[in-house]
Parts: sequence; C-alpha cells; structure tokens
Amino acid sequence: MTTRPTPTQHGPTPGVLAALGWPACQVVTARALSTPRVVLCELDEHEHARRQGAGLPPTADALLLHCRAHVDPSFLERPSPVRIHGAVAARASWRSARANLAEFGAFGARIAVLPAEVARRDAVRAEAIYHGFGLVTAEEPHEVIQPPDTCVSVTRTWVHRLVEEIVYDALLSQRQFTSETWAATRS
Repeated sequence: MTTRPTPTQHGPTPGVLAALGWPACQVVTARALSTPRVVLCELDEHEHARRQGAGLPPTADALLLHCRAHVDPSFLERPSPVRIHGAVAARASWRSARANLAEFGAFGARIAVLPAEVARRDAVRAEAIYHGFGLVTAEEPHEVIQPPDTCVSVTRTWVHRLVEEIVYDALLSQRQFTSETWAATRS
C-alpha cells in the first residue's frame, strides 16, 4: 500500500502555505489510498519521542497495522505522531486537482492550487464551495480564492490511523533523506 517517498520539489511554495495561514507545516509526498499526494502536516514531537523511545517505527502497511493492533489494541487509540492539516494539489486544471484530492476529505483540508484564470471561474468556485475545497492561485502573490473546509467530522477508524502512519513514515523518510543529503554535500 505504501512506497518509500522521496522529497518533492513540486509541493506548494512557502507563499501558498503563508497565504493559507499554515507556514509551520511540513510538506511531504506520500502514497495514501493508492494515490500519490502532497500532504501538509506537523510532527507531534511528544508522541514521536515516545514512539522512538519504545522502538516503534511507522506502521505504514495495512497488514502490519492489523497485526500491531491485534497484539496491542490500544495502539489505534494512541495519539497520532503527525497532525495532518490537509492535502494540496498544484495542477493546471480543476478536474485534475479535484481527482487527486477527492478521496482525502476524511483526513484533512483539500486545497487546489490553480492558475488564477481557472481558480476564478464561477463553475470551479461553486464546486469548490460545495465540496469544501480550498482554491489558491498559483501565481505570486498567492491569493486564497476560497478557504478550505478544515472541519473533518468523522469517527476515526483504522484507515485514518493507516494514513497517519503512512504520512509519519514519509515525514521521517524525508527528514532522513534531507539529513543524508546535507551530510553528503558537506563532505
């Protein structure tokens, strides 16, 4: 269900994050629900430290998650090591952005970064409002045409935990990749 991601250069710019009011978010690429997604998240330092201290790596595989939950049922009820704010799709068309973000509604906000002429179309704006998508212009300075619906009001299931674990794995992999790349360039 998951593959090790590599850091993306195609994620939202700091300007998009600032326009949304989420400048502290970390951007990771992860294959969640069989689709590569750019996810905005924050590491829960306390839970991450607890997990590291207990020697618990990310459980980014559905079968492994079921096994871990069987051995320790409280695992699914523990706080997530990451807080998912949402997913972003920077695309040239509304149709493409909507297709990438559609299944992510139960996990966080959904933001489409589109060319201004596309983001300002009445039909796109109406559909974005109806489905709770955020719309941000791709051009600098970024303009929030429609803020995303940030209320995710569903009961957490094991699938939510699986997506959190996939994003946690991606975040740790990206951090490790960045540290290794930095060390290689210094030597």
